[in-house]
Amino acid sequence: MVDPERAERFWLAIAVATLWAVSVGGEVDATLPASSLEALPQTHVARRTATSRSRPRMLSCFARGILTIVGMLIRGDGLVLGRFIPQPWPTRPSVPKKKKAKIKAHVAQEAA
Repeated sequence: MVDPERAERFWLAIAVATLWAVSVGGEVDATLPASSLEALPQTHVARRTATSRSRPRMLSCFARGILTIVGMLIRGDGLVLGRFIPQPWPTRPSVPKKKKAKIKAHVAQEAA
């Protein structure tokens, strides 16, 4: 691009579209259930392998937002406006856990 004003408008449009997609994806991500283990029978393999960790995000908020916006336009539902939903502040500061593998590797290097 040679015209700086045109480039400025282009980057502004990209920034606004990105913000819109992330806000829609974040809103959809906040409404998803944390787990669906309750619907499974007690003997299901997913119950045996489930851990107490929170579920990892499998799809980014940006990608989820793009999919939601395109899906709603295809169905003819119109445009959706997203909003940012803040997560609550932690009650205690988290202390990073030391990794035992790094400590063992460091001890092994010093011994050698």
